[in-house]
Amino acid sequence: MKAIFINPPVYDFSAFDLWSKPYGFLFIVDLFVKNGWDICYFDFMDRNHPFYHGRKKDKKFGCGNYFFQVVEKPSIYGNIPRKYKRFGLPEEVFIKYLESIKNVDVILISCGMTYWYFGVHEVVDICKKMKKAPVILGGSYPTFCPEHAKKSGADMIFEGADIKNFAAQLNQNYGFRLKYYEKCKPYWQVYEKLSYLVVRTGFGCPFSCYYCGVKKIYPEYLFRNVDEVVEEVIENVNRYNIQDIAFYDDALFYNFENHLRKILENIASTHKNLNFHTPNGIHPRYITKDVAFFLKESGFKTLRLSLETLDEKRQKESSFKVYLSEFENAMRNLVDAKFSKQDIGAYILAGLPGQSIEEVVQTIKYLKQFSCEIKMAEYSPIPGTVDFEISKQFYPALPLDEPLLQNNSIFPLWNFEGKWEKINWLKNLVKP
Repeated sequence: MKAIFINPPVYDFSAFDLWSKPYGFLFIVDLFVKNGWDICYFDFMDRNHPFYHGRKKDKKFGCGNYFFQVVEKPSIYGNIPRKYKRFGLPEEVFIKYLESIKNVDVILISCGMTYWYFGVHEVVDICKKMKKAPVILGGSYPTFCPEHAKKSGADMIFEGADIKNFAAQLNQNYGFRLKYYEKCKPYWQVYEKLSYLVVRTGFGCPFSCYYCGVKKIYPEYLFRNVDEVVEEVIENVNRYNIQDIAFYDDALFYNFENHLRKILENIASTHKNLNFHTPNGIHPRYITKDVAFFLKESGFKTLRLSLETLDEKRQKESSFKVYLSEFENAMRNLVDAKFSKQDIGAYILAGLPGQSIEEVVQTIKYLKQFSCEIKMAEYSPIPGTVDFEISKQFYPALPLDEPLLQNNSIFPLWNFEGKWEKINWLKNLVKP
């Protein structure tokens, strides 16, 4: 039996490889490997593909720019003063790859963001024309927008991340005999080369923020086994000679002493010169003085803290993840531990339902007093979240069920006169 796994190209105004890999998709690959299937894998977003020879220039810590082509904007984006682009390997490279594969039994496609569905539709269309195998679509797009995803042309869509349920549905619909394995792990061997590694030490989040959709993907908050995470990291650091590791966790420092500390200590027993990164915002309340010094000693190079807003009402909507006193204490501890301004970033949210420009400006001005870089995180309306329903009530004329309007980079809920001038002014305001 043979399966093709495909990570599609991205259609958006901007995209950057900031430790970006289809991590959950690789668990599904491992399930098929454990069942004895032959695996074919094509990642449009793989910057180590031979196509990039002579084109690829890594930036700091293995990150970098994707190859892109400027394409026509969808009409819904007609008033946005930015170029629309297709990021990833060219279509002809993919077609040549498909032509080399015979006798395929199933094709599996993933999708990261709901508003990237143009890439999904492109890949489904090509696969349908070239192969007779059923096409299965999973990931964030069908999870949050299942009715829209049914229009993609895929034969089956799968919502969520429950691998056992996925195997059962596939077996029932197509007569396969996939056996479920509880201890699946990301099957990185589909890549010949990696510039960095990404890892999760757990799935889900103990908090219930109004704007976040993680509960729809992972209803429960589950820690992974410490030894399994350590083995995964060390095995792939050795296999690919990797130095940079990014954590994908939504609550990385939760239960720090019994989980992440043990993981880092075990990794350090054999590998002491690794760089660790937290692209997702971490909770300042867990950064005690002891933790800050431990992180510095462990090799953390990128720390992103979640501040989000000074507004107390919105802090309540974020389960009071962040109190200003906790943020200030965390910053003191990180500075004392000799983290530089370039090492620390603080996320603020902009474009929330009912949020004013003034609220964002206040938060920016507050952050200017600290030794950190300010990172403006644009709000994306995610179906199934509390804030999505609030947004629909606030803006009944906006067709937010259209995934293209869930694109955070267009600030979909801000629709005032001079919007882009004001947004550009905010972006300049956050600069040092």
